This record gives sequence, structure tokens and C-alpha cells, in this order.
Amino acid sequence: MAEKKRPIRAAGCVLVVAAVVALMGTGCIRSMVRVTSDPGDARVFLNNVERGRTPVEMPIMWYWWYTIRVEKEGFDPFEKNERFYAPPWAVTPFDIIADTLPIPIKNTYKRHYVLKPKTTD
Repeated sequence: MAEKKRPIRAAGCVLVVAAVVALMGTGCIRSMVRVTSDPGDARVFLNNVERGRTPVEMPIMWYWWYTIRVEKEGFDPFEKNERFYAPPWAVTPFDIIADTLPIPIKNTYKRHYVLKPKTTD
């Protein structure tokens, strides 16, 4: 009688493991930064890599420091070190739950920079 229960237990364990693996691959936390500027259509660099012209939305992989530089002809370039903090749902142990949800969670940080007209030396 004990031998008949083993295949059922093994099948149950396989189903539980498969369900957990399937859930872990369904959702994720996507963090973005949206950069706008005044005037618009300025070039944006994230850690010295050009990412487009304002307004631009770009992914961030880590909650830490990033160097953002905004440039436009006729204006002084603007550069700032920005720190992006993790939202509550991206902190352990809540991140484990958020990552297993069947829907993606989007987190967007917004930054707006005002460029000053180029000064003459």
C-alpha cells in the first residue's frame, strides 16, 4: 500500500515545482527613468552612453547612482549624479512576491532639467 502513494507524492512534488518555476518567469519589476528638458530635443547620456533625445525613457538595472548628462547646441551642458532608491516592493522579502506576480510592475522615475543658454567667455 505504501508503494502506491509514492508515485502520487512524486507527481505532486513535480507539479508544485513546475508551478513555482512557471510563476517565477511570469512577472518582473521594470524600473525606468524618464528624462525631460527645457528646451526639448536635447541629447541625454546615462553613464556616458547616449540614450536619445528628450523626452526619453530608459531602463535602469540597479537602484544606485547614475550620471545623467543633458546637452543641446547653444546651451551649457548639464550633468548631475542621481540616485534612484528602490521602491518598497523591490526590497527583500517583498521583491520575491512582486517578481512572482503574473503581471509586470513598472516603476518610472521622472527627472526634468533646465538648460541655460551658453555663456560667452
